[in-house]
Amino acid sequence: MDFTQYTSQELFTIGKLTVDLGQLLKIVGAVGGFSLLGYLLLKWLLPRFYNREHISSELHPRAKRVILSGVIVFSIIAILRVLDLDFLLFQYEHEFEDDTRFLRIRISTIMKAALILVFAGLVDWFIEEFLVQWYHRNRVKGAASEEDMAKRVSGSVRPVVYTLAIMVIAGDVGATNLALFKLGLGTDHETVVFIQNFLSAALVLFIVRLAILVATRFALAGYYRRAKVDQGSQYALDRLLTYFAYLIGILLVLQTAGFSLIGIWTGAAALLVGIGIGLQQTFNDLICGIIILFERSVKVGDVLDMGGPDQVGTVRKIGARTSQVATRDNILLYVPNSKLIGESVVNWSQASNRTRFHVGVGVAYGSDTSLVKKLLLDAAETHGQVIRNPKPFVRFLEFGDSSLNFDLLFFVKRNDLERVEDIRSDLRFLIDSAFRSHGVEIPFPQRDIWLKNPVKIAESRPEVREEE
Repeated sequence: MDFTQYTSQELFTIGKLTVDLGQLLKIVGAVGGFSLLGYLLLKWLLPRFYNREHISSELHPRAKRVILSGVIVFSIIAILRVLDLDFLLFQYEHEFEDDTRFLRIRISTIMKAALILVFAGLVDWFIEEFLVQWYHRNRVKGAASEEDMAKRVSGSVRPVVYTLAIMVIAGDVGATNLALFKLGLGTDHETVVFIQNFLSAALVLFIVRLAILVATRFALAGYYRRAKVDQGSQYALDRLLTYFAYLIGILLVLQTAGFSLIGIWTGAAALLVGIGIGLQQTFNDLICGIIILFERSVKVGDVLDMGGPDQVGTVRKIGARTSQVATRDNILLYVPNSKLIGESVVNWSQASNRTRFHVGVGVAYGSDTSLVKKLLLDAAETHGQVIRNPKPFVRFLEFGDSSLNFDLLFFVKRNDLERVEDIRSDLRFLIDSAFRSHGVEIPFPQRDIWLKNPVKIAESRPEVREEE
């Protein structure tokens, strides 16, 4: 008996399926080979790659899952090919443009789909790793960590890759020409949306989202660093680019989905006329938000005074309709954009890197004004957050009803604007301590009353007459 005859011996039969020794050896060899390859990748190649390159921990389990999935899928495909197993599981007949189409799902179809998904996972991992590596090499101080960026990249890359994979799978089984629904938008005919239209529209939207991430977090980041663009300007440019990209993306999505843009604009115009009056303030806020981003009169990081000590805060976000301002009490205010443009708002951060403030104080008549001036200047120079250039100075404001009134004027840096009330409080403590040490009196309000006829008033009081 030669080797061919020996390997052709039947080992067992399952239904109509007969397995011989040769087939079993091929299956064992294929599964063993793929398993060995997966083991070498997991235990030898990947650890070396991890040690050589900076890889986010978010991507470590992803690579392992892709390798294990690949080993399993290739092993199953090898088994099916050796046993020549490929039978029809499902078939659906439908009409498309006066033609009969079939949606067929076979064993091979499922394995092709699994193989496509494994390949998509590999491409997904490669693109994410490339972007995270680039971000790690060019990351600036204060930017998001690699872990946070890996999550953002994953949330943008993965939908693109897997939508492409689903489109390939749908085309392979013949499902792209299945109608999902029909719509009529201001036209005489209905728009039929097929699975192909829906997937293409979703792909366009996901690509726009990925393009925004790459442009704002990667492409423009180098320009911002070289040109030394401040945080507020970066935010404004990123938001304008995002709005423009999404506007173009939505139009492309609608066109890709099969809708008539003329009909959409016609229906949208009629709808806007109907609701324009009711949403007038909302549209006003939207337009003001765009104006703020273009003018940059208010930027992220600016300290605003919107009227009163409780309305002072730092701009955290400029949205389409409202902006977020965090007060010194760590309270988040949602301010309509129209208020930032139409009302009087003091922006402490726009003029220069330093801002002037003052602390007022009154001393008793007869006090040494030169000593008062010296004590006020000493208090300002003692405080570490009062800058030395320009120097603090003192103004003799007025001869008040009860006191001599002075004003201590000082400058603080932009970074200390949120703490200016604390700085004022510290200066008042220092001034009070210095006045007490040098005998300078802070008077109470007082009035001198002169009586025109004091004797007559005294005589009109019975208790005074009795004493006399």
